[in-house]
Amino acid sequence: MSERDNIEAETPAKSVLVLDAARALFIEHGFGATSMDAIAARAGVSKATVYAHYASKQALFAATTQRECRRVHERMALPQDVAGLPLAQALSTIGHAFLQAILSAQNLTLLRMVAAELPRFPELGTIFYDSAPGRTLASVRTYLEQARAHGLIGDCDCALVAAQFLGALRGDLQIRALLGITPAVADMDAVVDEAVAVFVTRYAVVTPAEGGR
Repeated sequence: MSERDNIEAETPAKSVLVLDAARALFIEHGFGATSMDAIAARAGVSKATVYAHYASKQALFAATTQRECRRVHERMALPQDVAGLPLAQALSTIGHAFLQAILSAQNLTLLRMVAAELPRFPELGTIFYDSAPGRTLASVRTYLEQARAHGLIGDCDCALVAAQFLGALRGDLQIRALLGITPAVADMDAVVDEAVAVFVTRYAVVTPAEGGR
């Protein structure tokens, strides 16, 4: 293997080191107080290596945010087997998976970091929304469109209804969690049960076999 091949082989690992270091420092000190020198030192690489991957601190912050958003979206992704479940059970499964994702320490940390830097980088709001919440909303909308096509729910604006369902799940749980008030599991279960019950009552097509569920 040539010297160039060795350098290329090391590049992804160094890039990950830089992102990991940047994430830790941005969370600990914020964007303004974090220097590229500090990031390089935390990552164990030279500052030239950092700049070889990211042209500026702004670009590095954006890359850090995008990576964290991808990780959050993976947690928010709908369970693959919901399409084959009865409506109420599928919605309950979606609800629990959604709350576990948005109330996770990783997601709460990312939200705080993005909110703190929005005045400096207003584009971060769009990056965050499109990378995580927006994609989750699209997934729920798609599930509802499929449920409507199969006659499980009546005619409705699936995009609007998906947003309402996710909003009902958030309730005040997310703001409490952001403020350091950890919701009890029983509270989360109650929120999911009520959101599903309201949805089924409003939108489910009643059948003799399932009673609308």
